[in-house]
This record gives sequence, C-alpha cells and structure tokens, in this order.
Amino acid sequence: MIGTTLQDRYRIDAEIGHGGMAIVYRGHDAVLGRDVAVKVMSQASSLGTEGRARLLHEARAAASLNHPNIVAVYDVGEADGLPFIVMELVEGQSLHGHPPQALHDIITVARQVCAALEYAHAHSVVHRDLKPENVLLAPDGTAKLTDFGLARSMASRVTSEGTIIGSVFYLAPELALGHDFDGRADLYALGVMLYELTTGRLPFAADDPLAVISQHLHDRVLPPRARNPEVPPALDDLIVSLLSKDPQDRPASASEVLHMLEQPNLLDMEAVPAEEVSVLERICCAPMVGREQEMHEARALWNRALSGQGQMLLISGEPGIGKTRLVRELVTQAEVSGGRTLIGISYAEGGTPYAPFRQIIREVLRDGFVDGLDLPEFVLADLLTLAPELRSRYPDVADNPALAPQAEQQRLFENLVILHTALSDRAPLLLILEDAHWADSGTLSLLRHIARHTRRNRVMIIATYRE
Repeated sequence: MIGTTLQDRYRIDAEIGHGGMAIVYRGHDAVLGRDVAVKVMSQASSLGTEGRARLLHEARAAASLNHPNIVAVYDVGEADGLPFIVMELVEGQSLHGHPPQALHDIITVARQVCAALEYAHAHSVVHRDLKPENVLLAPDGTAKLTDFGLARSMASRVTSEGTIIGSVFYLAPELALGHDFDGRADLYALGVMLYELTTGRLPFAADDPLAVISQHLHDRVLPPRARNPEVPPALDDLIVSLLSKDPQDRPASASEVLHMLEQPNLLDMEAVPAEEVSVLERICCAPMVGREQEMHEARALWNRALSGQGQMLLISGEPGIGKTRLVRELVTQAEVSGGRTLIGISYAEGGTPYAPFRQIIREVLRDGFVDGLDLPEFVLADLLTLAPELRSRYPDVADNPALAPQAEQQRLFENLVILHTALSDRAPLLLILEDAHWADSGTLSLLRHIARHTRRNRVMIIATYRE
C-alpha cells in the first residue's frame, strides 16, 4: 500500500496507526497540495453491500461536522475493493498514548471533548465509540475527536458465534444490549475515560469481553475517590453520575457536562462530597475466576439453543460458590446476542403452587410481551389463572371451562409450552429457575414438561439448586 496512489490523487506515504478495522496512513492530496490521513478498511470483505452503504452514510455525517475539536473528514472512496476515508492529518499522539497527569490538564481535555460532543449531538451525530485512542492531541494542546463510529455498529460487535469484537471497556449498557440510544451513550464513555485518567484504572475490566459487559450492566461502579483520594469530591460525583446504568440518571447533555466541568469548585478538595465512600464500597467486586471451563460449556449450550436445539443446564452448589455469578454471565451473553431472559425464584417460605412461573407470567403480561404473539384466548385464560391480579388488563378474556384437576393441570402445562414456544419464536429465550431446591412438586413437573417440549425451540433452561 505504501507508495501507491489512490484514485490518482491520494499518495500513501507511511503507516501511522492501525486497529482491528483499519490501517491509517500518512498521505498527500495531490489535487489540493496538502498532507492528509488516509484510513483504509482492513476488513472490507466483511462489510458487504449494506456495510459499505453504512460506511458512506456515516462518513458523510462526520464530514458535515465542522468544529475545531473534531477531525475533519475530506473524502471517502474505494480503491481495489478497499473502502477508504480521507481525513485531516493531526500531528501528535492519542490520549491513550499520551494521557495527561495533572487534574487541571485532564479537565482541559475533557472540556474540549465535551465541546466536540455537544456540537456533534446538536447535528444528530452520536460517536458510539468514544475512547482515548479516538482523541488526538495536537502539539498546541488541542484535543480532536475522530472516528465517529465509522464502519461500526452493534451488529458488527457480535459474531455468529456470540463473540464480541471491538473495545467494550467504554461501551454504554444500552449500546451493549442493542437498545435505542442517544448522546448520553457518549457521555457514559466520557465517564469511563475520566475514571481511567483520574485513577489509572478502568472502572470495569476483565480478560473476557462478556465479563466486562456484564459489569457494565450489573455492577455498581466503585467511586474514583475510593481508588485515588486525590480526586476532588465534585469531580468524583460527576464521574459517578456519568457512569449511571440508566441513561435517564446521567447528565442530560454534553452541554450540561461542560457546564459542570467549568464550575470553579470542581477541583476543590475541601468541598463536601455528595456521599461519603464507605469501607465496603472500597472492596471491589472481584472478577469471576476458576469457572472458565464451566462458562465455556454454558456458552456452548446457549449457542446450540440459538440454532433451535433446546438445552437444559443444572447448576448445583452450596451458597457462595458462584452459582449466581455464573448465571449472570450467561444472562449477559443471552442479552447481548439478542435473547430474552425470564427469571423465577423459589423461596424457603414456600407459597402458592408454581410460584416461580407466576413471577415469570406476571412479567410477561405486565410488560406486554404477549401482546404481539397472537396467542389463543384459551392460553391467555390459563396464564391469568396464575396472575389473577392482571386480569383487568384483559377484560375480554373469558375463563376456561372447569375440568378434573389432572386434566386442568395438563391443559395448563400445554398452554405454558405454547407461551414459551411463541416467545422463543420472537427471540431466543433463556428461562432461569433460581433455588430450585425450594420449588414445589408442581413447579418441578412443569419445568420438566417445558424442557421436554421445547427441544426443537430456541430455548435454554437453567435451574440452580443446592445439593
């Protein structure tokens, strides 16, 4: 590639960076007589027609942004089957290669990043891949944001085998789950960057990308001041708020964050923190260790379920051995790959028959999951017998005729198979029964029945129990 000229215009002079998706070269635009950066996609064959169209669309969106803290996009094209993007050449290093050490310098960079995000979001452009490698630092101290999600989407992050590609350390929960997102996803990534710059550590880290995503989804972040007492209280509060799981709990916009970063008391060590860091909070949630083989086997079962081979997994062990943690990692795998998780719990106090399935049916009915399934009325009628408090939502559903007890139970079992089959037709289904050792006999019989009759569906059933 070095020494060649693309489209009789862009001479490729030297490689200046590379990643999993592309190689960036220093080049020269012969028409306009200026040095440029040329980013050539290294996985062009995997883009396909739709991916190339998305690349062009997003390059155009990035090219429409004209801001001093955003790397300008000049051109996009294709040469010998390789899509490429021509950008402003920024001399200097990335924030990853040259992180500032002083808090004042960190805040200076953060303000510039916020200014870039504020401008981009106002033009309906969300970065989606904000990380230190995508913040370039010019020799005069100017921070420039580059790579606005070019050639990236959540579809490209998860392979058919369920493997996640790309960086997940800065990934907002809503992006990981494929949910709707807006500029607050970038603010979450900004929070991760500020956490890393002020503490020298990522808030969530593990060797397995899915384990990292699981922490993004479920673990409470350890406040930066618990790792670095030199982080001022106001800055600590801001970082924690940026890392909220729910976008609604984060600052509403980049302009709001920029306003916070400009407050005179931001770096005041004497300011009163919003909440003191407790001793327990200083104890980090340890990564899951010693369960790699079990996790590998569980993921293999889920991948089989994705292909329509129903699976059942029993997880046994005493309290504290890690059953819940193992299940949580698999729930993350299911959710990231587009699956739906339903959980029912048995309790030592007992309760009404089929208690775990009553919990599941309440969730299904209350959240409207059944509304688009076109279930027969007699199926809904039996579901409502297990969740009678929700009958008012379905006033037109009549009760099923009374039968002998055994016949009624059989009808209930068959109708619940119909429900789970319909749910798995819409999305792969992970059905979890926690603490099955407390379950009543009816619940266990129903669980066996569903397992037997969903062997050709996209269903995986997990039951956890003590010996």
